[in-house]
Amino acid sequence: MSNATLTGHPVTRSAVRTVVTLTGAVAAIVTVWTIFLRVVEVSPFVAKSPGDVVTYLFSAPEAAANRSAIISDLLRTLADAAYGYLLGLALAAAVSLLFYFSRTVESMFTPTVTAVHAIPMVTVAPILVLIFGRGALATAVIGAVVVVVPALLTMLHGIRAAPRADLDMLTAFGGSTWQIFRKVALPHAVPTWFAAARVAVTTSVVGALLAEWLATGEGLGGQMLRAANEFQFDRLWASVVVLTVVCVVIYQVVAVAEDLVAARMSAPR
Repeated sequence: MSNATLTGHPVTRSAVRTVVTLTGAVAAIVTVWTIFLRVVEVSPFVAKSPGDVVTYLFSAPEAAANRSAIISDLLRTLADAAYGYLLGLALAAAVSLLFYFSRTVESMFTPTVTAVHAIPMVTVAPILVLIFGRGALATAVIGAVVVVVPALLTMLHGIRAAPRADLDMLTAFGGSTWQIFRKVALPHAVPTWFAAARVAVTTSVVGALLAEWLATGEGLGGQMLRAANEFQFDRLWASVVVLTVVCVVIYQVVAVAEDLVAARMSAPR
């Protein structure tokens, strides 16, 4: 297979774009971070530079122990985020389908859904903790509540964005509501649904951190709270950097999956 063929393959293009995006994201973060520290002139005891974080993670005598502790907490946070991510996307997909097939239900509950999203999660989370406890269930529910509304509205918009001409043509040929959805609305909604999945990556992490701050006290959320209270700012900044980089990587992984699905669905039929 020629190099041109490889370069033109959707998987190869997506992988190259992912590498370029990750490199650019890291460069942008370091640049903005450095400029910010120089502009605000915060005490070096509190505000750590990229060099300080690199030293903490790789050059310090206890760097291996530092990395091990952060990775252990990170895995717990990612697991907590995955609960909320999957539950939130599943609920969003189910409700968006319900709204699609019933305009009456959509008109009744859409204002309520958007109003609920306007309520600060910090005020709602303690109530959810009282109801569901401080375990994995509460973490999943808090994460899902953070994820579900933006994902729902994005998914519903994608379903509704199908070309009117295609819908009318299938209706004219006697297509049922389900056939119209399966053959027209859903394929046109796939890019928007993946956009919802990408956005949900970061929101699910926010939900997991919030649950760890207010409920479990574990993971990077609990660790960062303790690090701030104990003036361990090296560990705090390193945790934030590691979490940010991991979120960017996961975001790009979802983008690659989107490209694969889009290429599959756009194949000749």
